[in-house]
Amino acid sequence: MSTALWAVRQLFKALVILVQVLLVLYGCYAAYEIRLYPIKEYGYIIHEFDPWFNYRATEYLAEHGLQKFLHWYDYESWYPLGRPIGTTIFPGMQMTAIAIWEAMKKLPQTTFQTPSFVLALRPLVSFLERAGWKYLPSIKDSYELGPMSVNDICCMMPPWFGTLASIFTGLLAYEISRSVNSGVMATLIMAIIPAHLMRSVGGEFDNEAVAMTAICMTFWLWLVSVRTPRCWTVGLITGLSYL
Repeated sequence: MSTALWAVRQLFKALVILVQVLLVLYGCYAAYEIRLYPIKEYGYIIHEFDPWFNYRATEYLAEHGLQKFLHWYDYESWYPLGRPIGTTIFPGMQMTAIAIWEAMKKLPQTTFQTPSFVLALRPLVSFLERAGWKYLPSIKDSYELGPMSVNDICCMMPPWFGTLASIFTGLLAYEISRSVNSGVMATLIMAIIPAHLMRSVGGEFDNEAVAMTAICMTFWLWLVSVRTPRCWTVGLITGLSYL
């Protein structure tokens, strides 16, 4: 009898873990899919005023390099005085965009065929969609990966980093509470909370899109680094994240 109860208990634990993993994955995909709405509706277009300046600054950094970027005096901003960019901007977002752009330039144009066991999930996804579930992934036959333009990367960075912010918020909640369920719920809430959504939709290339991810990651790493004296090495990563 005890052996049967142990087997049932382990099966129940496995099911709970599976549900938790599926909810986190669903939250991450929902965070990404919701933030893609402007791009699906209008294309790869930068929206609002500050994102346009940030994009123009990123184009200047890509064309002229970091040294000239930090000494750039922009006569088209703050008219009629102009603007010294190197001392009045937070360059981390532009530098992140260019780092992604440079990394993706080294990637060959590659097509990945979707594995057969993933394609077998199509009937399940269709059933859930008919049942009213939203923000479910569309399973394609293949996916492409390759270089992207600076404009496209700047448009896509808010959805990318908005998804990462949801993940780090979940990790932060787990580190504070030591409850997996709390981490799962925090991930789901961060994925859809309007205060973060409005600053991280596609094309909203502003500092908050990257800053929220960096803040959540820094807080999580800091808590991990002070957990025990043996975690001091994590403090080095925390310092880099803070920068």
